[in-house]
Amino acid sequence: MLGVEQRLSAYRGRVVVLNFWATYCIPCRKEMPDLAAIQNQYAALGVQIIGASSDDSTALVKVRQFIKEAKINFPVWIGASAVDMERFGLGSALPGTLVIGRDGKIIASIRGVIKPAELRRQIESLLARTEAQVASAKTSSGKASSVPS
Repeated sequence: MLGVEQRLSAYRGRVVVLNFWATYCIPCRKEMPDLAAIQNQYAALGVQIIGASSDDSTALVKVRQFIKEAKINFPVWIGASAVDMERFGLGSALPGTLVIGRDGKIIASIRGVIKPAELRRQIESLLARTEAQVASAKTSSGKASSVPS
């Protein structure tokens, strides 16, 4: 999706993991395979990883090369900044990651390198909560339709 402008709000209804990184950040580079694996594992369940590259616009070639080399399988926001990270409450140190619920609200904020098992637990908790809400809605609508007239 390189070069296609998108909005975070377009992902409402999905669980979003927004990861701020840069090509010059060694810990950021090390967590990319974990994020790609999580994208593969949960995409069909409505989870979307989004990378937010903090490299400046002059590093576009370097960012594209890294995306290719690291086999990044999710959209990358190019031109993210420390100001954006601070706006989301992450501070300015890379890497930083947000877990955003289907309703667009920030559920978790991770400063530093992700712990894949912990991130998976958070995602699964959000997915389970959504499943419970869907089941509850079906049950209550089922009851309403079975009321005799």
